[in-house]
Amino acid sequence: MIKRASLLFFSFISVAHLGMSQTVLLQETFDDGIPAGWSQQTLATDGGWLSGTSAELESQWWTIAPHGQIVATNDDGCDCDKSEDYLILPELDFSGVDNAMLAFSTYFDGGTYEGNTEGAFIEYSLDGGESWMLMQALIGSDDGAWGFEAVDLEDVVGQSSVHLAFRYNDGGGWLYGWAIDDVSVLEPGGLDLALTGLDVANIVIAPSQQDLVGTVINLGADTISSYTIAWSMGGESGEVTIDGVSLATADSDEFELSGALPFEVSGNESVLVEVVSVNGGTDDVAGNNSQSVEITSIFYGEYAEGKELREYYYYEPSDAPDNCPLVFVFHGYSGDAEGMIQFTDFNNLADEHGFAVCYPQGTEDGQGEQFWNVGYAFHENEYIDDVAFATGLRQSLIDTHGLDASKVFATGFSNGGDFCYLLACEASTEFRAVAPIAGILMSDIQAECSPEYMVPILEIHGTADDVSLYEGDLENLDGWGSYPSTPDAMAFFVNLFGISLQEEGAFPDAVPWDESTVDYQKWGLDGSCPQVWLYTVQGGGHSWPGAWGNQDIDASLEAWQFFAQACSEPMSVGEIVPSGDRTVVRVTDLLGREIEPEPGVLVLIQYSDGSVEKRLSAE
Repeated sequence: MIKRASLLFFSFISVAHLGMSQTVLLQETFDDGIPAGWSQQTLATDGGWLSGTSAELESQWWTIAPHGQIVATNDDGCDCDKSEDYLILPELDFSGVDNAMLAFSTYFDGGTYEGNTEGAFIEYSLDGGESWMLMQALIGSDDGAWGFEAVDLEDVVGQSSVHLAFRYNDGGGWLYGWAIDDVSVLEPGGLDLALTGLDVANIVIAPSQQDLVGTVINLGADTISSYTIAWSMGGESGEVTIDGVSLATADSDEFELSGALPFEVSGNESVLVEVVSVNGGTDDVAGNNSQSVEITSIFYGEYAEGKELREYYYYEPSDAPDNCPLVFVFHGYSGDAEGMIQFTDFNNLADEHGFAVCYPQGTEDGQGEQFWNVGYAFHENEYIDDVAFATGLRQSLIDTHGLDASKVFATGFSNGGDFCYLLACEASTEFRAVAPIAGILMSDIQAECSPEYMVPILEIHGTADDVSLYEGDLENLDGWGSYPSTPDAMAFFVNLFGISLQEEGAFPDAVPWDESTVDYQKWGLDGSCPQVWLYTVQGGGHSWPGAWGNQDIDASLEAWQFFAQACSEPMSVGEIVPSGDRTVVRVTDLLGREIEPEPGVLVLIQYSDGSVEKRLSAE
């Protein structure tokens, strides 16, 4: 069961912003947990509804967007009977009330898995909870964002003893869950139109004109026939009046302003949206009339490589320093650049640490799949030179944006990770360090690997990876081509650079439910720049840790931290000066296995002073 995050971002009001014309019958933010007077009915073994933060209440397949202190019932984490999970409000008296409303923030997918569908309902009881009646069923949304609901309580107006309840039902299966926050029961009064949500992509492509979409809800007693929306973003602003509506209490309306938001370059923009007029006059409650949202724009570009135009996406934070570093992020086989933007979270890292990011797009192979040409066995008729593309695009971005040419790095997933090894071997003058994630070193690349500089390498790889096999595939049983095991690939570069093991250990098993742990080995040389680091995900599959699979580490953050600590001045292969009285310690093949040299065989000769030579054996 996998839940994928959406690029959409929503911002919702807290119904704490209520006016003097409204009577608040109950209001709860759960900042201190589930309060006295609230109760539960549940069949679940985990206690049903629990209080805490999103991070405390979410689980592997049901993540919850942050919303401060909340309450939630998590079927994914429990996998128990949650068919009757009731969170019951204190007894309410509506006998002297003309109209009433239940308002709350909600996080509910409405997901289906293995033929079962989860449900979220507002129910009420007039007999102290002995029996329950349905008032409203919620419609779920898997956009990864909180929503806002306003429920008309006309069914219970005039009743003196009423219990309202949030009921979650897992449909008898293993589903997700339901979270709520900011619950209010109120008697509407006067004129109150609340701006409750903005449906705006938090990542957009530049250049483009984006629509501005939002939702308003009538939280007052007066019927609303028109309202005016104003917005601003940077130097752009506008205003529009929506006529011809008839919004009674708890009614909502969605507005859409086509092409209102222009984006020309990459960067960050803040959009402010306000309800500035209702029914031609002033809203009685101003506290819930405005919303703001932060939007990241990513530049889409084309680079001319020979007669072909190659695509890429480029992001540079608006406040990035001049001459900032650049990180290339390469997608996997059959993947795409947009996917890497979504799950790697490199844009947020760029905002935090002040670097630029480029997401290049591969080309289409004979099977119609996007790829990077690293010499797979089934690509013998593919001749695209992706190294020329990457190095050419690198120089173009440096020239155009004034980036630091000495701090250009590369990471990638799967096929993109394989390509990082190719760059380390063939473009060592252009890329300062690489971090393949679930990458493999193709044997053909290894055999021809003669870099001018020692490029620091961080590999993150799962032992249960069933695509890029941790144990290697020298006989090409899987069809990709011959490649050594991950440890042997590391040994090749360790021997080539003439470095030794300096540190090993394990990361804390911070998230036990991911059923994997992470060990590390770090090779280097005191006082010198070359580094080879291996993070082995014990039990980990073909994944990008932090995005899916292992959650003990964040592969994107680990890659950036590795890049940030890399030496700014590269060292040439063989630059470690041998001493005059050095002796041969051992002779190995390119996989780091000790051998007896034969004439004409390419070998690595390791000396007692730590230096290494790669040469054809004459013996």
